[in-house]
Amino acid sequence: MLLVFGLAVADAAAQDTRFRVLAGASPVGDNDGTGGGARFNVPVGIAVGSAGTVYVTDVQNNKVRAITAAGVVTTFAGSGAFGNTDGASSDARFGGPQGAVADGAGNVYVADTFNHTIRKVTPGGVVSTFAGLAGSTGSADATGSAARFNSPRGLAMDAAGTLYVADTGNHTIRSITAGGVVTTLAGLPGSPGPVDGTGTAARFNSPRGVAVDSAFNVYVADSNNHTIRKIAAGAVVTTLAGLAGTSGNTNATGSAARFNQPRGVAVNSATGLVYVADTNNNRIRQVTAAGVVTTLAGGGAPGGFDGTGAGARFNGPEGVAVDSAGLVYVADTISDTIRKITAGGVVTTLAGFYGSLGAVDGTGPTARFAYPFGVAVDASGNLYVADRTNHTIRRVTPAGTVTTLAGLADTPGTTDGTGSAARFSNPQGIAVDSAGTVYVADAGSTIRTITPAGVVTTLAGLA
Repeated sequence: MLLVFGLAVADAAAQDTRFRVLAGASPVGDNDGTGGGARFNVPVGIAVGSAGTVYVTDVQNNKVRAITAAGVVTTFAGSGAFGNTDGASSDARFGGPQGAVADGAGNVYVADTFNHTIRKVTPGGVVSTFAGLAGSTGSADATGSAARFNSPRGLAMDAAGTLYVADTGNHTIRSITAGGVVTTLAGLPGSPGPVDGTGTAARFNSPRGVAVDSAFNVYVADSNNHTIRKIAAGAVVTTLAGLAGTSGNTNATGSAARFNQPRGVAVNSATGLVYVADTNNNRIRQVTAAGVVTTLAGGGAPGGFDGTGAGARFNGPEGVAVDSAGLVYVADTISDTIRKITAGGVVTTLAGFYGSLGAVDGTGPTARFAYPFGVAVDASGNLYVADRTNHTIRRVTPAGTVTTLAGLADTPGTTDGTGSAARFSNPQGIAVDSAGTVYVADAGSTIRTITPAGVVTTLAGLA
């Protein structure tokens, strides 16, 4: 799973070189329409439904937008005014919605952060407050509106349809059944801490990242505790790795290991390995089911050295992706490189040359990037890179051959087109869906897409 500003889309094979703008652009706005006729204002969270519809939390517009495969943008829910009203489509109100996740039935769940609620939007656009009471912070476990949250942000959903919430302000992890029953899986509201235990006997400190595996274990990046936590069956919470209140970079087992403000977490259900973006350590860490921590990449000091485990160096890594074979890919942002980490912890520079800015296509070290930010990997092992300050989308084959998939280096813009005829403006988030479509969060207030057929259109928003 790649965590990039709320963008999460399933892996798939995308083989082609053309793109389209999926949604939004400058100037900001809130217009519905087709392609460039639509407007957004700070799109953040993105979820892709099983039917291929893309849902976007439009934060400043207090809306959830829907974008069809034909490029038709509608306000899926929300009127634009800050509020908390439930109702059909535009009768509803949101308050700075951020996290989003879609289920297999076409429902979209939204972390309505400043309303302190979890909202549900049906396929027909009917909004209900799935859990929590707008404007009322709290921590009560209950059903529906009788429950309380405090600035919920992170969302994840398991195969059974249970929703997991990183209730950051409460220092808890919440669970919501399909029937809307909320329980506190872990943590005691208003009581930050590092305690392991069952249910509310456990303690967290501003948990942020949350992920769930196929066995229904929940993993948490407990950022302010510098730990990785695990919630198993029966709501049993353990510290999988790290020692609360003690930052560091030690590789070891369980509490002997050290992290420094871990923020991102992802899990490979096939292997049970948990991957951690250990942000302040400039490291990518791996945690086994037994809690054995190794540094997949990075030795703490910033740098660009390849090597095994802690012998490697990173410099401000941002994007992380894991493929079906267990290979980990990293956008090593300040190093201007794309790194690859094997299951054995062997780190190589897949493409780019440390500290050498540029936009050159080529193989391995002959290629150049400029502040690569987001990464996504498809089922064939091709890697897609949001090459931020080059204003391009790059593709890297498993052999490390880099091509510019879309955009023209050093030429920001919003033009639709094929390959280098297209333009981006500081793209950041990127993902690939099961149909082979590449989605891009373009900082020019747009959502772009590159289809397998190579058709370039502005699906939503005006560039």
